[in-house]
Amino acid sequence: MPTVEDHQKDRQMRKQNKLSLAVVGFMVLIIIGISNCGGSATPGGNSGSPSGSPVGSPSGSPAVTASSVPTTAPPPQTTAPAAPTTAAPPPQTTAPAAVPSTPSGCYPLTNGGNCYEPGEFCRKSDHGASGVAGDGKRIICEDNDGWRWEPV
Repeated sequence: MPTVEDHQKDRQMRKQNKLSLAVVGFMVLIIIGISNCGGSATPGGNSGSPSGSPVGSPSGSPAVTASSVPTTAPPPQTTAPAAPTTAAPPPQTTAPAAVPSTPSGCYPLTNGGNCYEPGEFCRKSDHGASGVAGDGKRIICEDNDGWRWEPV
C-alpha cells in the first residue's frame, strides 16, 4: 500500500517532468525562432519573447503567440558580387576517360563494396563465378576446402 512519502515523491516527480517538458518546449521555440529569422537577433537585441514576459501557459507547457514569430524580411544585400578577375577556361573538347566504379575495376564486390582477394570465402550466389581481384588478377569461386576465391 502506498505511503504518504510515496505520494509526495510521485507528486514531485510529476512536477519535475512538467518542468522538463516546459524547458524542452521553450528550447524548441527558440530554435524555431532562430531558424525563421536566419540566425540573427531581433531588432531590439532581445532573442526571447518580445514583451519580456515568460512564454508559457498556466499548465507549465509553452504557448506560441503570434507576436513571438518574426514578421520582417531580412535586409536586402547591399554589396554586389565581385567580378571575376581571370578569364574562364576554354570549354573541354574531349570527353573525360571513363572512371571505374572501384579503384582497380574489380568485380564482384563484397557486400561491403570492397574487392575480393584470393583465399577469401565466396557467397553462395558466387559459386562457380569468376571475376577480378583487387590487384587486377583473375579469380574464380571454387570449392577448395570450402568455397573460396582462387587465382586462375
